[in-house]
Amino acid sequence: MLFWMSCSSTVNLAPSSPPISQVNSLLVLPTQRSVPDNIRSVQFFSSSQASSPLVTARLGSNDQLILRFDELSEISGMFRIHFSHRNKDWTKSNLPSTWFMNSTNQRIIQGGTRNQSNSIPFHTYNSQFSLRDLEFLVSGFYFIHVSDYNTGIELFSLPFALTEQRGVLELTGETLYNKGGLGAAVDRIFAEFSIPEFVDMPVFDLSFQVLQDGFLPKAIPAKGKDFSEEKVAKFYLEESQSYPANTRFYGLNLFNFSLSNQEILEYRESEELPQITLKEDFISFSDTPYTLQSMYGNPSSSNTARYAMINFRFNPMGTGPNNDDEIFVVGDFNQWSENKQHKMKWNPELRLFEAAILLKEGSYRYTYATRNYATRNYATRDGTQLDINELGSSLTKENQWYTGILFYRDPNLQYDRILFVEMIQLSP
Repeated sequence: MLFWMSCSSTVNLAPSSPPISQVNSLLVLPTQRSVPDNIRSVQFFSSSQASSPLVTARLGSNDQLILRFDELSEISGMFRIHFSHRNKDWTKSNLPSTWFMNSTNQRIIQGGTRNQSNSIPFHTYNSQFSLRDLEFLVSGFYFIHVSDYNTGIELFSLPFALTEQRGVLELTGETLYNKGGLGAAVDRIFAEFSIPEFVDMPVFDLSFQVLQDGFLPKAIPAKGKDFSEEKVAKFYLEESQSYPANTRFYGLNLFNFSLSNQEILEYRESEELPQITLKEDFISFSDTPYTLQSMYGNPSSSNTARYAMINFRFNPMGTGPNNDDEIFVVGDFNQWSENKQHKMKWNPELRLFEAAILLKEGSYRYTYATRNYATRNYATRDGTQLDINELGSSLTKENQWYTGILFYRDPNLQYDRILFVEMIQLSP
């Protein structure tokens, strides 16, 4: 039997948040609180760029920040929302709340909609926050924090960027073949920025950061810089900073829980949850054209949408597991994170890896990851990292999206403004 607990209905807890756990994730930042198990199907996006890998809105615009999530609970809950301003490395900035917001830094979410399906009990929350109402005063990186109303305990936080879009940022890129590990292709990004008049010392106050496919913890500050041309700043990733260009993803369309869905191999109803087995994925899978896409997937927002236990199966093409093999399913549905529930087990009869995951009807992007020692490009917290390239057999160039972020260190208030955010796609 499954038991579902609600944080929002728990009142006998200390009104302070526990320390932030160190989650091995491709998406969760070191200073971010990851989503707990009783919160599912999180969506967070800007009304003007719903599919952007980095949630981005323009300071002073009519954009809205939209937050949706399910709480696995029979009881409708209440949640507190507040915002924090961050430095470009996502540590908390020194700006007090009244310096980055001209409104009260607290909102309440309540009145969740009870799901009408025969699946597990849950409530869906759908909130929209207008930038005009929030009255943000400065640009930069931010967190939106979601806390339990009764206890004050922070449940999770999500990152976003407010940009000024001042000046002009132009991105270009090049693919270097046979330069990566085992001869794989790698990508370099180049940026040219027209400097606004108010920037007096661009050599010291401007910096540039590159993000691949929305994976914030792996953002790279550009080492290459050129200020030789008047009122123009040029930044670039040096060859040693190049991103692997062979990252691939699986797409999963689960808007239909039935055998008519081509993704599904087996379907079985049960008293609690449908049990679904997907067709197996192979180590040599083909890439589909990569488009701009949210890192939170697209779970159904219907009040009759169901959850099911989804059995993922990964075929390593005839090779069995090594003693130290650890393979995880990571994707939009789990913040691209390593956890026990999504660790795959070897099925010796079928000779493939399996993992059963609670998932809502919808569409998602995912892949399979191993744990490897940190490479020359990425530092991790415990000496290992999730590697999503090792299990893909391709060494050739795939579709990749890159986000360039131009920072300006405000010389007066000593915080990191975002002057411009731009994206570029590098295709084969």
